[in-house]
Amino acid sequence: MPRPATILLLPLLLLAGCGGGGDEKKPGRLTLTTPKADQVEPQAQPGGGAAARTGPVTAAEKAVIRGWADALRRGDVERAIAGVRQYAIAANGSQPFKLLTRSAVRQFNDGLTCGARLESVERDAGYVLATFRLTERKGASVSCGSGVGNRARTLFLLRGGKIVQWIRATDPQDAADTPGGSSS
Repeated sequence: MPRPATILLLPLLLLAGCGGGGDEKKPGRLTLTTPKADQVEPQAQPGGGAAARTGPVTAAEKAVIRGWADALRRGDVERAIAGVRQYAIAANGSQPFKLLTRSAVRQFNDGLTCGARLESVERDAGYVLATFRLTERKGASVSCGSGVGNRARTLFLLRGGKIVQWIRATDPQDAADTPGGSSS
């Protein structure tokens, strides 16, 4: 059976170990500081302040992007929005904006009228640059129309298996559109 003095002393010892590193002039005081630039998410532009991820795109990163695109193409908006973190930053050819609510995440995904099949991924300044082939989207309120068959690219920043930035990138030219390209 532990002694009462031991029971009382243990919490005090644990608390004493938690207070180091404070202001030397005011021991025991808590301070709040703004995180350093390398401790916050990058801004909505490529290369915006955080340590860039390097190396090849991981299978997990590719799976998140493919899962989001496949769900949206099939009309499974619930599953698609589950892959996007609330407070994510989005820019679909516009100024970046923050998706402050789950409703905003849903509205953003609903606004993407085309479905897409993932064709390729590559690392680009810490982001994952995904190239898609556009398709019709099941359940979309508006048809993809002349977009079907075109390629589109998006920069993704992923954290914890979720999309935290979705930024429309410059679309690649198809071989048929380039001088000397074939149309077959």
